[in-house]
Amino acid sequence: MTELGALIDPLWIEQALHASGKASIRRRKLPADHAIWLVIGLALFRHMPMWQVVQEMALTLEGQELPAPSSSVQVRQRLGSQPLEHLFALLTQAWGRSHPVHEERLRVLAVDGVVWSAPNSADNRQVLGSGQTQYGPQPWPMVRAVCLLDTDSHELLDAQLGDYTQGELTLAAGLRGLDHSITLFDRAYFSAAFLLDWQGAGEQRHWLMRARDNLRHEVVQCLGAGDWLIRMPISQRARKLCPELPSHWQARLIQTEVQGKSRRFITSMLDSERFGASQLAQMYCQRWEIELGFREIKQSLQQGAGVLRSKQPELVKQEVWGVLIAHTLLRRWMRLMAQHVKVEPVRISFHTAKHAIIGALNTVHLARAGALPRHLQLLLEQARYFVLPARRSGRSFPREVKRSRSKFPTKKMPANS
Repeated sequence: MTELGALIDPLWIEQALHASGKASIRRRKLPADHAIWLVIGLALFRHMPMWQVVQEMALTLEGQELPAPSSSVQVRQRLGSQPLEHLFALLTQAWGRSHPVHEERLRVLAVDGVVWSAPNSADNRQVLGSGQTQYGPQPWPMVRAVCLLDTDSHELLDAQLGDYTQGELTLAAGLRGLDHSITLFDRAYFSAAFLLDWQGAGEQRHWLMRARDNLRHEVVQCLGAGDWLIRMPISQRARKLCPELPSHWQARLIQTEVQGKSRRFITSMLDSERFGASQLAQMYCQRWEIELGFREIKQSLQQGAGVLRSKQPELVKQEVWGVLIAHTLLRRWMRLMAQHVKVEPVRISFHTAKHAIIGALNTVHLARAGALPRHLQLLLEQARYFVLPARRSGRSFPREVKRSRSKFPTKKMPANS
């Protein structure tokens, strides 16, 4: 267990437990700090049952025999989700958000939402809710997260978690932006109240998104060819909800050609000399990086598992926080590997590096003290083997869906639910 301190400072785990009032007082086979590692281990070792995760990570106290599987469930119930949420905030603050600021270059971030399916228990369905289609309710309860991601490194910088009934815009309002940055949003986040709050919460917190086709605006000033300063009205409903909003607000509208098609973008970046229209349009292409980050989490880290493990709503949220921490942990080491070989962090293969890092954890309980730091140092020295070729410029594929084929019928909600 002490080996894992090479990955996360034990003081941060202790701080997260005390902040949430979950620190262990009684001497148990699985204390609270071990329980946090158990939740992270459930994400790292997705294919293993809970008892085997306890064994693989050597989480028993002073070499005691493995606790019964029910004990592992009980310790997760006592722990709850708050310590994991607090620990995630500590890690992202220390590892991702604290990068040195270069005033001449803004950090490019992206915000988007993602959902996970949870086991179809009565508690999960009642508390978390689920989606609805023309054919009826979705067969699985769902939990929603909205994440803030660094597009250059795929490191998560913040996240908000809620039940499925909470909208992305509502959850995104709780995200902490970053100074000296420009954040990429899709059109679902177009809201005067939200965007004005986002850019006003710090120093140089800009945003960029595709403009709606029916955007109501009037031109205030022409900044260049296909480049305008515009003025937009704020609806009475929005002003009723937020009385401090003005009657109108300003932004910059640009129109340029992207891959042979005319595209319009709207942004808070008003300096046309610092960021030209074509430069902003090219920058918006980086919004796809957050989709690749979600693919790393769902397809690689979670091995394409369609449904989470936990059958209780609080444990579902706890499990998702464990997944986000596990991804943050892996991405941090991949950034160190990238620095060692002087390439961009996204050039380190997530899939192969993940297997190597988890493979090092697999040997912890079999090796003598100090083995894990040596394994991690060896990974840094071997980082050149994990480097992907540079991406081809101009690569594009149409948005198509491959039809899945299965001999099994699709799960549907029972008629009496």
